[in-house]
Amino acid sequence: MVSLRSQFNSSVDVAYIDPPYNRGGNDFRYSDARYHDPNAEGKDAEYVSNEDGGRHTKWLNYMAPRLAMIRELMKDTGVIFVSINDIELFRLGMLMDEIFDEKNRIGIVCWKGSADNNPSRIAIEHEYVLCYAKRASELPKVWRPVNQELSQSLMEEFRRLKDAAKTQDDLAKSWKAFLKDNKASFERLGRYTAVDERGPYQVGYRVHNTHPAGYRYDIIHPVTKKPCRIPSNGYRYTESTMKRLIDEGRIIFGKTHEQIVQMKDYLDEYRDTLRSVVSLDARKGAYTLKALFGDKFDGFDYPKPVELIELLVGAAGGKDALVLDAFAGSGTTAHAVMRLNKIDGGRRRFILIEEGNGKDRYARTLIVPRLRKAAKRDDLKCDFRFLKTGRELDRDAILGLERDRIINVICQTDRTGVGGGGIKRVDRGRYVIGHNKRDEAIALVWNGRANSAVTVKIVDEALAEVAKFGLKTPLRIYGTVCRISETRSFTFCQIPDEILASLHYGPLEIETENDERTSA
Repeated sequence: MVSLRSQFNSSVDVAYIDPPYNRGGNDFRYSDARYHDPNAEGKDAEYVSNEDGGRHTKWLNYMAPRLAMIRELMKDTGVIFVSINDIELFRLGMLMDEIFDEKNRIGIVCWKGSADNNPSRIAIEHEYVLCYAKRASELPKVWRPVNQELSQSLMEEFRRLKDAAKTQDDLAKSWKAFLKDNKASFERLGRYTAVDERGPYQVGYRVHNTHPAGYRYDIIHPVTKKPCRIPSNGYRYTESTMKRLIDEGRIIFGKTHEQIVQMKDYLDEYRDTLRSVVSLDARKGAYTLKALFGDKFDGFDYPKPVELIELLVGAAGGKDALVLDAFAGSGTTAHAVMRLNKIDGGRRRFILIEEGNGKDRYARTLIVPRLRKAAKRDDLKCDFRFLKTGRELDRDAILGLERDRIINVICQTDRTGVGGGGIKRVDRGRYVIGHNKRDEAIALVWNGRANSAVTVKIVDEALAEVAKFGLKTPLRIYGTVCRISETRSFTFCQIPDEILASLHYGPLEIETENDERTSA
């Protein structure tokens, strides 16, 4: 996450993480050196056992810098979801209150994922998902999850019944019979009992205005030819809008004009709210992996269901959301993002971080093949880059890099790429190596630490390349020394100082509502 700061600071729309629950065993490794310096190698890292008297403190030390860093990467409109069980629930809540501020706590989702029939005092059948915003005041007032599979499966069944029905009455009877036989499976969607040519609908009691001073006009009843009763606060729609709704067949008239007209709410327009209690079989996560890798697959413990992440990300993030998962595990979050994009034609992107478990680096052995298999099976768009962390960079390490590697470092760290998806690399220039979102060019002079001076001739040639490639100035040109004064056309960036400044990792800070800052 430290290496993401230069490109993605204040860029993340939705973060979802499934951190270690501190169950003991091989749950998580703690490094005291990394707690004090996240860039440390962490050679002292050890798995934390249930017998460790300081295990809760170590877990908090492990989580605090990660949560603070995620907050730094989030937009002001960003939201984070954190899965947890009751082992660390209370400590996590207090920690997130400190880092994100209690005012930005959105709520807690209780996820019922299993049934426990074992004898006990309280049968534990649920986990939790804590939700916080970076700035709750910047969020929309209402969240609507992306249309989900339950309503889609109902619509598919309706279309099947419609094809088989001979008349509209036959269709209405078979639809009601289907809902009655499967009532337990469809929860609130079982209320869509009526049908017309367009599809199933329920009566929506929402033509009236919720406050006084609504619109008042006459709607003529088609049978009695008299004005229908007007709601006490008037109508919520203008007369022209109401006329359009009537022409579209969306208004329901009562048997007489003494009744208030109502609306048709169609099933294919159904959008649920994100509710505080979610019932979803936890085994679905494992079933998904077995469906992709075979029934004998058991290479990952406790994978989250794709449907759970779809629900959360679909509700809190728009179609262009950048989604971060810093504990990627088996890659469920990326799978969910790809499925959401297929459902609504979105262009969501994901960033996954996974360090694996011991020698097994899940990112390479599980996440990548999973995404490719899922894309092939479900016809999902699968386009991503696989990157791995390298050695820690200090002044000597940077100055010892070959040209291609230092280009990669510059494209990753240049500060003008923040918030715009980073620097896009250009491989056809002698000096120009990339450009930012505003198409302002980035150039490099690199022949080793002793022969990388920026001169008048080099600047002129680099600016000629900028014009040739159709890019813009000011040009940011990297080198070890500059022998010409800066102008409006170019800015000098000294190697390695500029890179180290972008990569610098100091004490993390927590920004409060009144801009007071405290170290975490």
